[in-house]
Order: sequence, then structure tokens, then C-alpha cells
Amino acid sequence: MGIFEKFGEYYDLIYRGFKNYENECKALEKIFTELSKKKPKSVLDVGCGTGSHALIFARHGCEVAGIDISKVMIEKARVKARKEKAKIEFSVQDMRKIRLSRKFDAAVSMFGAIGYINSYEGLTRVFSSIKRHLNKDGLFLFEFWNLTGIRPTPYQRWMETKDKKITVYRLSETNLNPHSNILTLDMKFIVLKKDKPVETFEEKHLHRCYTQAEMRHYLENNGFRPLAAYDWDAEDVTELKEPKRETFRILAVARKS
Repeated sequence: MGIFEKFGEYYDLIYRGFKNYENECKALEKIFTELSKKKPKSVLDVGCGTGSHALIFARHGCEVAGIDISKVMIEKARVKARKEKAKIEFSVQDMRKIRLSRKFDAAVSMFGAIGYINSYEGLTRVFSSIKRHLNKDGLFLFEFWNLTGIRPTPYQRWMETKDKKITVYRLSETNLNPHSNILTLDMKFIVLKKDKPVETFEEKHLHRCYTQAEMRHYLENNGFRPLAAYDWDAEDVTELKEPKRETFRILAVARKS
């Protein structure tokens, strides 16, 4: 089973209480104001998932397009956009070879989506692909998982989330390979409807982690000028704090050279 093939169906429910999309977009727009030479009018959401960030940017007046490799996630995003009558171009695409007929003032890639690219060769292709779709001086803001902030949990943890109709239990375990710096997330799911199990499934996610120095080096070698980095673990990300050594989620900001 591919990643997010089943997980994608329950993604919004599972992260409903964890992700504060409004606050994250507020922080991103604050960064746009501080670091962009002009306020972006168009945004490309790379690894957009179910479109939650993209929808907020659209509500705030931006022209938005979103791409994701998961068909399930893109279909969820399209349904949400139709409900809001938002004109967002969502398409199933690989971030290593984006094919869109326009360029954007800014690109974002949130919730560690870029970590699914497990090799430097692949990361180079991602940077090149995004660079081709940015206007002159376009900004690229993306979240990555910081190697020095990793705290693997080589034991299983339960998480429960529910709405009026569905309860989802997720059993997860993480392990870091110290040679490849790839964090493996093994997840098992149990889905209940009216307190009766209706399905179970498993997914394995391989996520490449980086140090800040590595990411800066890779950006500079691939046509981007690093501008800033922020602590994306912070209770209020709009405060735009500098990341610490133990910060797990870091938001990097770079400008197309």
C-alpha cells in the first residue's frame, strides 16, 4: 500500500487538533512581509496534502496552486475547494518534476513534506523543479525535520481521534538510521464506526532528516540564497523564534538566486 493511500482518507480528522493551519499561514504571511521584496500575489503549495494551507492563502486573496503525489489527498483538497468555491489548481504531481504552465511569487512546502525525498540527488531535483516555477526573487519557505532535534520512540504509542461518526486509533513507532539519517515511522490504524471496527491498515513512512548546516549548503548549491530559519515547534509560530539545537521542526526561508 502506498503512503497516504488509506491514511489520506482520515488525515484531516487525525491532525484536526494538532495542526493550527491558520496560525501557520499567519506566520508565513508575516515572513512574506518581512523578507519579500514585494507581497506575493501567487503561491505554489508543494506537497499540499488535503489543501488546508492553500485554502487559507486563497481566502486571503492569493492565486494558489497545490501539488501532491497522493491521489487521495488531492481529491480531498479538491472537495474542500469546491465547498468553498475556491479557484485553486490542485494536481497530482511529483515535487521532483513539477509541470505547471506558470510561475509563482512564492512556494511553500509544509509539515516536512520535503523529507519524503530520501536522497541528495532527489533533493536537487526538487530544488530545481521549484526554482523553475518561481518568479525572479521568488521566496521558497519549507519545513524540514532537524537531525539534532530527533527523539526516536522505539516503542509503540497510541493516539485516538474521533468525530461524531468515526474513531481512529493510531499505533506508531519511530526509529532513526544513524547512517542514512532516515527516520522510519511505522503506523498501524484501527477505524471504528459506531464503536465497531470497520477496517485496519498499516503504513510505513521514510523521512530524511537534515542539520541546519546541511540544508543551508544544499540550498546554496542549488540556486537559492538562505535568508532565515525559524522554530516551527514553538507554541506560537507567529513569534518567529530562532531554532535551537533541539528544535525538531524548522522552517527554512530562501530566495531564488
